[in-house]
Amino acid sequence: MSCNISAIVYPALRKRTSQSTTIEICSNRCCLRSDINARRSTAPVFVQDIEQNPSANYGDIKIISLTYKSVCGTTVRGVSARGRSRRSCQPHHRLGAPSPAGSRTCAMAVGQDAGAARPAEEIPHDHLYKVTGLSSTNLQKLAQEHAAPEPEAADFEEAIAATGYGKFNLCLMLCSLPAFFSAVSVTSSTSYIFSRAQCDMNLSLLDMGTVTAMTYGGMISSAMVWGFLSDTLGRRQIMVWGFFCSGLVELTAAMSQNFATLLVMRFASGFLFNGPFAVLISYIAELHRTELRARVILLSSLFYTLASTTLPLLAWALLDDQYTITIYPGYFVLHSWNIFLLTTGLVPLLTGIVFLCLPESPKFHMSRGRNDEAMATFRKIYSLNTGKPAEEFPIKKLVEEKQERQRGGVAALRGGGAQLAPLFRAPYGKWLLLMCVLHAGSMFGSNTVRLWYPHLAAMLGSDDADSLCSAIAPSAPPPPDGGAAPPCLPVHTDMHTYLQSAAVGAGSVLTYGIGGVLINRCGKKLVTGFCGIASGVLLAALPSLGTSSVSVVTVVTAALALTALSAASMSSIAVDLFPTALRVMAMATFLMCGRLGTITGAVAFPALIEYGCIPPFITIAAVLGVCGCACYLLPNTTLKKLE
Repeated sequence: MSCNISAIVYPALRKRTSQSTTIEICSNRCCLRSDINARRSTAPVFVQDIEQNPSANYGDIKIISLTYKSVCGTTVRGVSARGRSRRSCQPHHRLGAPSPAGSRTCAMAVGQDAGAARPAEEIPHDHLYKVTGLSSTNLQKLAQEHAAPEPEAADFEEAIAATGYGKFNLCLMLCSLPAFFSAVSVTSSTSYIFSRAQCDMNLSLLDMGTVTAMTYGGMISSAMVWGFLSDTLGRRQIMVWGFFCSGLVELTAAMSQNFATLLVMRFASGFLFNGPFAVLISYIAELHRTELRARVILLSSLFYTLASTTLPLLAWALLDDQYTITIYPGYFVLHSWNIFLLTTGLVPLLTGIVFLCLPESPKFHMSRGRNDEAMATFRKIYSLNTGKPAEEFPIKKLVEEKQERQRGGVAALRGGGAQLAPLFRAPYGKWLLLMCVLHAGSMFGSNTVRLWYPHLAAMLGSDDADSLCSAIAPSAPPPPDGGAAPPCLPVHTDMHTYLQSAAVGAGSVLTYGIGGVLINRCGKKLVTGFCGIASGVLLAALPSLGTSSVSVVTVVTAALALTALSAASMSSIAVDLFPTALRVMAMATFLMCGRLGTITGAVAFPALIEYGCIPPFITIAAVLGVCGCACYLLPNTTLKKLE
């Protein structure tokens, strides 16, 4: 016959003595007899302690047997017996003290009976009260007080800072490099084909501006849709599918044989590309700690600059010679500019595949109440950055953020109205409006010059160009009816023309390096405002530079570098201003307004040229100057934590 008793020994007895006190706990089958000296001990000793270190000295407790099951969740069977089951009894074991004479106790066996297996029997509450002088409720409270404290919950900023900086961050930036090249190729590749394609498709200056504007028109039309989906479906899915599908459309656009097809495909490409690129900015920011966030976004803009340098070199390699590949004579012919667009279209396709290797943003997981998934991502990043096991990640618990059930695509679109409303209310509405106006003006100036400069450089390099103004002067009016139309002669381009465009892109590298050092010292809005004003002054002086191509390249390079730095700082401010649930939506709206400014500039520039050389550049300079001054109305968000 086995003995099954569950109890807790708590030395704070009702009657405290300086001598050992013999207590007896009985069940319906057997009794536990123990000696306890409660002179100095005050804390309960649980069975877990005995299991881990059975020979430890527990102060003045002379004999300890087991713990109350409802407190610790552990049943210890086959303890002591008196006069009943002598077969399992052995000389008793005293913890830290010699055994009193005549006292016997059974061998302790955790989780199993000393004899035949029987269900564990809990000691009645009245017996516990006799032993301890405390009710079972108070015993549970005491157990909770002496239990190990739960780890303090960490917020997102503490968790992402604990992951460190290392291999994962470097891999993230390397994976984003082709994404920024895709951004340049999707928006700027047509600028390099106009000199070759204008005769194949009979393009005018207004047609060229319209093709460029259609890409940004597609981006604007999809801004809200991508904002809804990315804030509900996650960053990673949008980046993977957005870049991949955009690449497929780019390949289709590269095979265009007429102006209408090219126009439609450029619109579709912009429609698909807008979402993943807007998400990419937020994604990169969310995976870096506060101190590095502004610099990383600035580094991302540097990648954009490097891509702007690489694209003209690729154009030089593929567009320098006039060659054709005839598949169906008269219907399907690939020219050198088609091959160039095919090559650039492969980049976003490969970018979508590369992003399959990246995890979902832990900030997005936390905002949806999926802390377990967020913790798994943090641990993986920590392991990659430090080389230590993921289990050693110092953060053990994350704060509970607002939970929201993940919805499908249709439900996400239906919830767009509710998601959009807080963006236009206080305190975010006024900042969103100001940011959108400033970004629209900044892109009106910088992207207009950037998109038109390759064609302007080709015209400036022609033999009959005496200056910048003479190169872009309006062409002669068409001949009267009945007269022979002049033959279409493509603008001559050579290596010097493309190297000028590459120099314009490369010139921004130094500016970004300086900006990365000053942005946290001087403040983001100071850098944004100063760069906007300085670029406006430089572009206002551009028409007066005369025939020197070197001076034109220098001024354009400096102006575009400053506007790019201003736009990067402005993007960093936009990321800091809005909380996670609204951030991508705000960035999509922010970028949409910038692209609206680009469309306006791309179409307005050839229209203003009809009035002379000075009006387009003075208009751009004035817009940049006003926006630069208005940047000082923005709040200071330097080193601000993400919400």
